[in-house]
Amino acid sequence: MNTIKQSSCNTRMIRTHALLHMAKSIHSIRGAKSQGIEYSEPTIDLAAIKQQLDTLESQYYSANQHYAASLIGTAKLGNSNRGFETNANTANIAVHKHVWHYNEAIALPFIPEKLAIVGAGIDAIEIATIYQALGANVEILITGDDIFPELDKDINKTFLRYVKRLFKIKPQAVITAFNFTENQVQLCATSKTKALPSSNYDAVFIADVQATDDDLLTQPFMATSVPTVTWLGWTEKQLTHNSLNYKVVNIPWRSLGRANTDINTNGLTKLIFNTDDHTLIGGGCMGNNADEIFGEICLAIRNKFTADNITHTVHAHPTLHESILLASEVYKGTATDVMNQE
Repeated sequence: MNTIKQSSCNTRMIRTHALLHMAKSIHSIRGAKSQGIEYSEPTIDLAAIKQQLDTLESQYYSANQHYAASLIGTAKLGNSNRGFETNANTANIAVHKHVWHYNEAIALPFIPEKLAIVGAGIDAIEIATIYQALGANVEILITGDDIFPELDKDINKTFLRYVKRLFKIKPQAVITAFNFTENQVQLCATSKTKALPSSNYDAVFIADVQATDDDLLTQPFMATSVPTVTWLGWTEKQLTHNSLNYKVVNIPWRSLGRANTDINTNGLTKLIFNTDDHTLIGGGCMGNNADEIFGEICLAIRNKFTADNITHTVHAHPTLHESILLASEVYKGTATDVMNQE
């Protein structure tokens, strides 16, 4: 990747992650109510937000333009809608002002009252997270049953349980028609072969098709949504077609003291070990701040750490990192804080 392309990619990520941090802050404010602390609803000054984002991008580009090619850019994997199914005439979709792709969406042209996300993957869920926090009612239409087609069913199901209060998700969807007015887009679609009521949206975001499952073996997957989803290495889905011998360990975060005090019990840490040499070959986590502990999993996989290596590493208490320790102890059959798996 040349310097200009690398710099463009990183400045785009700066803007996206600034917006996602803002969304996380809004969720924290709203979530404080469950702990007996109430704030008034945030006032959204869209012009001020856009000015701050422009300033961040300008500062980043100015500081890094001479050595951008040497920067480490985390791959944006999972931005796949798996070729979202449509029976509609799409000739004019790409040029309509209320149909957005990624760059249009993160430019924040306006906050739609009702937003449709067409497609699955990281881009889809991150844009949904941003606009839902800003006040939009978000509906997500996906071809299959999973928000993250690359990942295993257990991670997807846990994620869907968490976000069902945030988004309306329509699985096995097919778009049958796009109809345009001056200020809205009408979508006609089916879900699980049943026709959905025709709906008018103030904007429609189309997720791009990019990644494949094979990327998970070499590049980290991270959706900085609420909650965050991370993964690196082999998945169960991939291993069903491989001769490797393996064992899966899941640690629900409700077993962690830190997660309970943070009201963050919907999370999950999942590790996959090669049972022949006991090395970690796949792993990830889902939950608020999952990205903060994901580095240990990446380090362990890259360096071919065994379960022994992980259990003999100090894990501070109380932290979310302990979920990785517990998963390794469960694999070995030495865990005392949770029930060992047979």
